Amino acid sequence: MTSEHKSLAENIIPSVQNKQLTSSIPSQYAYFKNPGDSFALPGDGIPVIDYSLLISEDTDQQAKSVSELGKACRDWGSFMVKNHGISEELYEAMFERCEEFNSMSDDEKQLFKMKKDVMDRIMFGCSSINMSSTQVRFWRDYLKLFVHPDFNSPHKPAGFSEKLLEISTKQREVMKNLLSGVSKSLGVEESYLYNIAEMDKGMDFCVMNIYPPCPQPELAVGLSPHTDFGLLSILIANGIGGLQIQQNGTWFNVKIPPKYLMVNLGDHMEILTNGKYKSVVHRAMVNNKTTRISLVTFYGAEVNNFVVPTPKFVDDNNNPLAYRGMKYGDYFIADQSSTTKGLDLVRI
Repeated sequence: MTSEHKSLAENIIPSVQNKQLTSSIPSQYAYFKNPGDSFALPGDGIPVIDYSLLISEDTDQQAKSVSELGKACRDWGSFMVKNHGISEELYEAMFERCEEFNSMSDDEKQLFKMKKDVMDRIMFGCSSINMSSTQVRFWRDYLKLFVHPDFNSPHKPAGFSEKLLEISTKQREVMKNLLSGVSKSLGVEESYLYNIAEMDKGMDFCVMNIYPPCPQPELAVGLSPHTDFGLLSILIANGIGGLQIQQNGTWFNVKIPPKYLMVNLGDHMEILTNGKYKSVVHRAMVNNKTTRISLVTFYGAEVNNFVVPTPKFVDDNNNPLAYRGMKYGDYFIADQSSTTKGLDLVRI
């Protein structure tokens, strides 16, 4: 293990839960210089994809949905999904378990803190996992779990693991069909992206983000602007707003209706398509009233898969190679533990 990874394991800071009752935030949590910097417009135009039409046996309906999906990927790099077939009751039960985890004592939570490095199968922590990359800490606690190809979960609270496994299994089927639709929208065979990334053995990485009430939400940030690793991510939340996405330099608030999923394209979608579809920049804001909890699963390639733009999307004259290749696992480790992050790791 590198000394850099060792420093990560040793750099455990107190939970932000312990700071929410103060009247002001510690200086190391002050992200925004001016309160207006957190302004965002209503995200009423964020596309919505009807999953039931995307998988419909009616070829005309499916073709229309694929076209809408392609436009969402090109214009926004994100979209919401309705009629996905996963019950709202299951998600509600999962968030009840998340709240129970959040209510456990610090000593209980520390049983799940990072032991070695960012490849630990279960990791509880606070603020940013990579403190060396930023001088500002994030107003959040988190629980990070590898849930595929091997499933990992804390053994408490009761029912947490069982509900998470059920969600992981059902969302994986949704992910597969979404990738099928994205492939079709790109004009390639429906299994193209899934197969080339070896997604049957792919790394599914689940993160429970906990954003407690903050006494100065206009200054703090839950997560600073970033893109995600992986081909795409699926996000659900406990009904509290805070997610913002960026389109053409403008920030938009995301209000996820009940029963909807939020999907963001990731860096490896951008790499595989050589920039045809781009990963979306987003951030997490905080509030001073209610704890926001989100559950995000990042769907990535098999850990040893060498991800590089595929020949179908490279043209030396019109669309030259824009990214160098890199093993997915190496990208993940570097993104989580290095000052060089995201697509800067591979951009030519």
